[in-house]
Amino acid sequence: MLETAVSEAVGLIEGEEKEWDQSKLEKKLRDYFNKASKHLTFRGTKLPALINEYADNAMSSVFAGLGDREWLYSGKVDFLLCIDAGIKETFPGHLLRNLQQHDFEPLVLAAYDRAFDEQRFYPILSDAVPNVVSGPKIKKKVWNSVDAGRKEAVATGTEDAEEFTATWISQSIAHLAQASQGSPDGTMSSELCAQLFHLLLEGGGLPMKMTQEQVPPTHLVDEAVSAGYLEHAAQEEAEAAWSAGPPAKRQKQKQQKQQWDENQQWDEQQQQWEQAMWS
Repeated sequence: MLETAVSEAVGLIEGEEKEWDQSKLEKKLRDYFNKASKHLTFRGTKLPALINEYADNAMSSVFAGLGDREWLYSGKVDFLLCIDAGIKETFPGHLLRNLQQHDFEPLVLAAYDRAFDEQRFYPILSDAVPNVVSGPKIKKKVWNSVDAGRKEAVATGTEDAEEFTATWISQSIAHLAQASQGSPDGTMSSELCAQLFHLLLEGGGLPMKMTQEQVPPTHLVDEAVSAGYLEHAAQEEAEAAWSAGPPAKRQKQKQQKQQWDENQQWDEQQQQWEQAMWS
């Protein structure tokens, strides 16, 4: 099954591959899909998680080995049937024995679409980040925050580019704030953040289906970034005020201390009076 699926996938890009002949390309792809299950922990792990991990392993190998091929990014080749066949050939039989095909196919499709999209996006993100920030620690914070925000935007299931972009920006800033002790400005200014998202959108950072069917909504980037930074700046100020204590609470504490001091003073005076009476 896997051999047939790989041959059919390679047939879609006939004449596109310039470095390897068809035999070598098919062999490499079979290796990628066969080895993708090598380190999976089948015992105690649910099937959807295993399918997603397999898809991640397979597509990361494909992009690591063929990431410089234009045909890989253009969408001309579809590896869905290779993922399907690879799972059926390399997973223990008991995991799939009682699973109906109509239940299995949606799991595979969702895992493949997500894994392919993430692997296609990573080089775009890696190229864009060094253009706006420097230093390994800062670049890592920004890279991880934008990646996490994008995954959350994908998880919403929206197919609208504007809604996706707004969610992506908002969630990325939230992750950046969390990684920066509550202040995203401490890692990257809002101006640089807006510049980064302009680069990502113009570089094809939206999911492929959106890039093919919709114009990247770069017009909303500046406003969305400003709103995100204002939101987290307000949260930071609120948290600082809360940690200092509300004014009413501070006033009450001051009154309680004053009352305690007065009582303490009265007790001392009472003791002095009693000593004078009995001396």
